[in-house]
Amino acid sequence: MFRPIRVARILAFLVLSSAICYATAIVSTTGSFTADDDQVFFNFSLLAPTTVTMQTWSFAGGTNATGQVIAPGGFFPVLSLFDATGSQPLLASDTGGTAPSNCGVRNIDPVTGFCLDSYLNISLPAGSYSLYLTQYDNLPIGPDLSNGFLQQGNGNFTGGPFFLNAGTGFQRTGDWAVDITTAAAPPAVPEPSTAAVTIFGLSIFTLIFALRRRRV
Repeated sequence: MFRPIRVARILAFLVLSSAICYATAIVSTTGSFTADDDQVFFNFSLLAPTTVTMQTWSFAGGTNATGQVIAPGGFFPVLSLFDATGSQPLLASDTGGTAPSNCGVRNIDPVTGFCLDSYLNISLPAGSYSLYLTQYDNLPIGPDLSNGFLQQGNGNFTGGPFFLNAGTGFQRTGDWAVDITTAAAPPAVPEPSTAAVTIFGLSIFTLIFALRRRRV
C-alpha cells in the first residue's frame, strides 16, 4: 500500500541531504612497524586546490576517519609530505606538539602525558603528493626525497625498539594509524526561483494524487 506521507518524507530527505557537508577520507588505515627505521608512504593526487589534513592517532590514540577507535601506546610518529613530481621536494614535516598548552588538536597520551601524534593541515594545489610516516628521530634530511632520512639503515636507533626517551624512558609499540582527509561539500547550487519551487510543489502534489487514485 502506498502512503503519500511516506513519499513526501522521502522526497524531503533527498532535498535536504544535498546540503550536507562531509569529510572525505583519502586514506584511513593502520599498521605496525617491526624496526625503528621502518617507513611507510601514501601517494595521493588532487584534481583541484584543496586543504588536506594529515594526522596520526597511534601515539595517544583516538577515533580515526572511519570511526575506528585507536588505542594509545604507539611510537613517536613523524609525518613528512613531499611533492611527488620532479625532484620530489620536501613540503612539510611535523613532530608533534608540547603538552599541555601547545597540543592543538592532538590528544594527550595517558601514560607519558605527551601529545606527540603528528598533524599537518595544508592548502595544496592540484598535483601528486607522497606522505611518509617514520619514527622520531628518523627525520627527512631534505630538501628532496632522494636525500633520505636521518636514521635510515639504523634499525634500532631508539635502543628499544620503539623506546621513547623524553627525560624518562617509556617502552612503546610499533603500531601506527594514519588519516589523510579533505573537507568537502556539494557544489554550490543557485537558489531556486519561485517558478521552480512551484513546479516542485506541484510535482509532489501530482505524485501523491496519483498514488491516492491508485489505491482506490
